[in-house]
Amino acid sequence: MKKIIFWTALISILGLLIGACSKRSAEDATTAFVESCDDTTASGSITIGSDTASGTYLHLTSNESYNSLPATGCSQSAYDGTDPTLPPGHNSILRKKIITSSTSFVDHVSYYSDTACTSRLGYLEKRYSNLSVGDTVSGLDNSSGGRPTSGYRVTYKPECAKIMADTDAAMVTFNTAYAAFFHIYPMTTGTEKAFCETWACQVQTYYSIWGAGDNGTTFSIYQAMGGSAGYDPSDWDANSGGMTFQK
Repeated sequence: MKKIIFWTALISILGLLIGACSKRSAEDATTAFVESCDDTTASGSITIGSDTASGTYLHLTSNESYNSLPATGCSQSAYDGTDPTLPPGHNSILRKKIITSSTSFVDHVSYYSDTACTSRLGYLEKRYSNLSVGDTVSGLDNSSGGRPTSGYRVTYKPECAKIMADTDAAMVTFNTAYAAFFHIYPMTTGTEKAFCETWACQVQTYYSIWGAGDNGTTFSIYQAMGGSAGYDPSDWDANSGGMTFQK
């Protein structure tokens, strides 16, 4: 009889411990991966060599660059189903860079069903902080897009991101693509969701090359796509290619 009471009590205690651990795990997941990401408005400025960048910059597309047109941020991009992070039915993408302080910026991308970036399907904003502009990099290729022959080593860390789907199809795509970050709290259509951009937010460091220039009409930010330590870019088109932003 004493053995029965003992084992009954032990099972009850184990049940309570398992329940507590499960609850704590869910709480930890919520705390670690559901972040606030409200500060995505233009503010402050970033010094790049002798130039100062501030405000919001639109992506200069290849078509605009080739035809010497002002940047609109909008590029045609027909959906072909090869990239699982892109919402189905999109036909254009709008990209812009927002300077939020002297050490932080936001990369914004939104997707549209038409070719003129008017009928939005959803968007994603990534905020980066701890930005540091370092040494000069010389001998860069300026044969494409009028980019300078020198730039600056730049490092920054992912801070947070926020995402929203305007359609159910985009919501399904985003939930699948970012499931590891959303855990048991998937996003819903029409509701913005904040999360940590990577598993190592504020730990991982990105390496890039930035440059800037003012031709009297437009101010440009030139960016080589960043990588991690050991994979930092060596030229404007290193890694997956560079981008130019203008205002």
